Amino acid sequence: MIKVMLDPGHGGYDPGAVGPSGLLEKDINLAVAKLTAAALKPLAAVKLTRDTDIALGANESADLTARAKAANDWGADLYLSIHCNAVANNTATGAETYYYPGSTAGARLADLIQTKLAAAAALPDRGVKPGNLAVLRQTNMPACLTELAFISNPAEEALLKSADFQARAAGAIAAGIAGYLALDQPAQSGEPAPTPATVSVWAQNSWAKAVAAGLFDGLNPQGSLTREQVAVVLDRLGLLKR
Repeated sequence: MIKVMLDPGHGGYDPGAVGPSGLLEKDINLAVAKLTAAALKPLAAVKLTRDTDIALGANESADLTARAKAANDWGADLYLSIHCNAVANNTATGAETYYYPGSTAGARLADLIQTKLAAAAALPDRGVKPGNLAVLRQTNMPACLTELAFISNPAEEALLKSADFQARAAGAIAAGIAGYLALDQPAQSGEPAPTPATVSVWAQNSWAKAVAAGLFDGLNPQGSLTREQVAVVLDRLGLLKR
């Protein structure tokens, strides 16, 4: 089964950013990660690097390394770190998502998550950006880090605190991940959970990896391939020789 590692940033002695009213980033990260995991569990195996208010290392460097190691040791197929943004300018606004520089798969994952998140949050879309961040650099699978909103902005801090915003953000992240893995969208509350679309159980993991690698880009991967499209896939695999 496809493995998704969700990483709620900060925790324990490290609160992350603190909002004007005292809201702690670590708490929002964990709440949204748990909601995202619940949405994805009908579709994939999901783990959290932490599911309580703990740190994973004695200092920041050790903590970040432990988060990446948890994903690597489990053999996760993708990794997402969830954060809230903060800057000195308390009018800064919007959502953004980072991927490791040069990672095509990471950029694609980031773009799908960012597109869904910006729309669901109804906040300015700050786009996807390359970032040489420890958790993206040290993970062995496609990875990205998303900044939900600015906890340093009083209006967005209030949003981050609300259960409605947390649910919308989590649903958007889950939908972006599902799209990356070529799965159906996660069910909305009260609806039956979907199953991977038109993919046999024994092939789900390999299929998702092939789609994520771009083998079917532009070829309608949810439908049958023509002989011309098969030739394109074989060529992308380097199996066709002159």
